[in-house]
Amino acid sequence: MAEPANDSTTGQGAEKPLIIVVDDDRSIVEGLAILLDGWGYEVVTALSAAALEQRLESITRPPNLIIADHYLPAGRTGRDVVERLRAVTGQDIPAIILTGDTTPERRDEAQLLGCQLLLKPVQVGPLREAVEALSRP
Repeated sequence: MAEPANDSTTGQGAEKPLIIVVDDDRSIVEGLAILLDGWGYEVVTALSAAALEQRLESITRPPNLIIADHYLPAGRTGRDVVERLRAVTGQDIPAIILTGDTTPERRDEAQLLGCQLLLKPVQVGPLREAVEALSRP
């Protein structure tokens, strides 16, 4: 990851917590970006794991939180995204996995990764609670 740039938008050099959102549903990505921005977060979005890979060089600091859909294009998963970002940054970044899959396997996989699992359709209240609990230092 590149060196952090100065944040001139706040006038104080303070950076908003960074959240990476990966989901193949454009409306979900756009909705999450609007919500998270309104809650005071910087948001980087991607519609696939491959699209995120292309953006890694432009991400100047480790994210505070990852939000990823479980099922992504090309047979990739949210787990792949979480593991990749953790490997690239060398940090155990908190993560939320979004899915409509209610099987015990999804719950167990999220637990093994140390991720919170939220079921789609995600409700705003529980999402905000999870984001705030996981992303703030």
